[in-house]
Amino acid sequence: MTTNNQKLNIGVVGLGRMGQRHALNVLHRISKACLYSVCSPTPHELEWARNKLEPEGVNIFSDFYEMIDAPGLAAVIVASSTELHIEHTLAAVKRGICVLCEKPLTKDLAELSQLLHDLGEDGRSKVMVGFVRRFDEQYRTALRSIQNGSIGTPLIIRSQGAERLDKTGFFIEYARHSGGIFIDTVVHDIDLTLSFLGEENCKPKALWATGLIAHHQELKEFNDVDNAVGVVEFWGGRIAYYYHSRTTFHGYDNCTEIIGSEGKISINLVPHANRVQVSNIAGIQQDATPGWIERYQDAFVTELEVFVDAILLGRELPLKLSSALQGMKLAIALQESLVTGEKIEFDENGERKGLGLKALL
Repeated sequence: MTTNNQKLNIGVVGLGRMGQRHALNVLHRISKACLYSVCSPTPHELEWARNKLEPEGVNIFSDFYEMIDAPGLAAVIVASSTELHIEHTLAAVKRGICVLCEKPLTKDLAELSQLLHDLGEDGRSKVMVGFVRRFDEQYRTALRSIQNGSIGTPLIIRSQGAERLDKTGFFIEYARHSGGIFIDTVVHDIDLTLSFLGEENCKPKALWATGLIAHHQELKEFNDVDNAVGVVEFWGGRIAYYYHSRTTFHGYDNCTEIIGSEGKISINLVPHANRVQVSNIAGIQQDATPGWIERYQDAFVTELEVFVDAILLGRELPLKLSSALQGMKLAIALQESLVTGEKIEFDENGERKGLGLKALL
C-alpha cells in the first residue's frame, strides 16, 4: 500500500544501531518512502523512537505482530535480533508485505530454500537480504568495469574485512549468537564474489579455512576465532581468498582486489576516512575509517532506494534470494572447515561430497 502521493509505507522492526540507521534514512533521505511505523520490545529503543520519530508522525509499537497487522503497511525492514529474522520475514510475507532483511535471513539452509520456493509460488511479496556492499558506489563502479571487460576474465578475488578491537564486552555476547566469523562477517565478501565472478561461475570445487584467537579468548567457548582466513576454489579455475579480523587498532579496514586475465581492480586498499594528510616530524599521517557504518552510510541509502523502486515500479530485485542461499552454503562450509580443520570438497554441480553440511549452528 502507498500513500496518495505514491510513497511506500515502510516499517522498521528492531531499533538497535542498524534499525535506527534505517529508520532515519527512510524518514529523511528516501523521497519515495514514508516511515510509517517502527517496533521494538526494548524500553530504551522505544524511548529513542518517542524522542526522534513520534514528533514526525511515526507510529510506534512494542509488538511486531501489532505493527504488521495495522492497516497501511507495504514493506518492512527487519533489523531485529538475528534469531528473529526468519520469523519476522515469514510473518510479513504471509500478509503480502515486502521485506528487506538484514543478514542472515536465517542460518538454516532448509528454511531459506523453503522460503525461496514459497515466494516463487506466491508472488505477492518481494524479499531481499541486506548485503549493503553491493550498493556501495566504489563496488558498483568496479562491477561495471568488470562487465565492460577492463581486466579480461576475473580469476581471483581477495577480500578482507578488519574491524576495530572492542574491549567493552559487547562483541563477545554478540558473537556468541552470530554463527561464527564466516557466517557473520565473511559472508559479505562471499556475496561480493558472487557479484564479481557471476553466480554461474561460483560452483565450489574445494574450500578450507583456518584461524586464531589474538585477543578474545572467550571465543573458545563456542568454537570461534577473532582472525580467520578462508580459501574457496571454484570449478572453472577461479579462486577466492578471504581474511577477516576483529582485532584491528586503526579502524575499519575493508578492501577488495579482483585479479583478471588482463589487469586488476583494487578497492579501498588504504582505508582513508578522507583525503587530508598531515606531514610533519612524526611522518605522514592520515585518518582511517572509524567503522562500517561510516564506510557504508551512503550505500545504505542506495540499497533502500533500489528496494523501494523495485516495489513501486514492479522491478526485479537486484539481489535474489538464490544468492543469499548460495552465499550461506559457502559460509557454513567455511565455518565447518575452521572448526574441524578439514578440507571440504564438492562435485561438479557444487554439491558437497559425502555427508551433507554438519550441524554446527
